[in-house]
Amino acid sequence: MAVVSTVVCSIKRYAIAAVLIVATMSSGHVEARPRTLDREEVVELLSGNTVIGFDPRAGSEFSMFHSSRGRVRAELRNINRRTDRSDGRWWVTDEGKLCVDWTNYRWVDSCVAVVREDESVTFVDDGGRIVSFGEMAPGNPDDL
Repeated sequence: MAVVSTVVCSIKRYAIAAVLIVATMSSGHVEARPRTLDREEVVELLSGNTVIGFDPRAGSEFSMFHSSRGRVRAELRNINRRTDRSDGRWWVTDEGKLCVDWTNYRWVDSCVAVVREDESVTFVDDGGRIVSFGEMAPGNPDDL
């Protein structure tokens, strides 16, 4: 009888846990884990949209619009509220790295991995360092 009672209690605990997991998943409270996007995901995420973010190395806020034709325009606003703009072109490698070639010689050309978690996006260099991070905005809200 003790064995049956123990088994029934175990089944009840598993059933309650399963109900809680399903309820959490269906309510949208499951937290997405950060993951590096592949080539198709990066193109879909950025094409025709804007990243509104922060560059921790420069201490600058930025908006960066990625046109669907491979052009990019960015505006940096530093801590002194000085604004700097640049144009360039963007593409995504077969490995999923976002590359930008700036026409403004002072801006560094680079290729970075794109990591997504919910609405946040983080750009990471080959050394694993965060280059910048932000959130996606549909279209070109800053009219860049």
